[in-house]
Amino acid sequence: MKIVYRPHLKRRIEEREFSEDYPRKIYLKSKLYFFDTETNHNIAVAKMQYARKLRNLAISYDIIGENIEIVTIHPISDKELKRRIETGRWVKSEKS
Repeated sequence: MKIVYRPHLKRRIEEREFSEDYPRKIYLKSKLYFFDTETNHNIAVAKMQYARKLRNLAISYDIIGENIEIVTIHPISDKELKRRIETGRWVKSEKS
């Protein structure tokens, strides 16, 4: 398995000043995995330090052959996370 950063993710890391290794760490260490029924991407969420606070950070990723291709990263509030689960947009899944 190889973890690949897509161009959009690289741009987001720079724009939002995320640590370069955060997407990889979130994918590998998350305990919350979902499937996004709207975008058809897999999602991993983990609490990490960002902007001087401990926050939920979410990554969207796809499994392409033997690769995990991470699409984007963004902070997500507890309220937003709960709402996406309650509406059925995010369905719990196992780590892919």
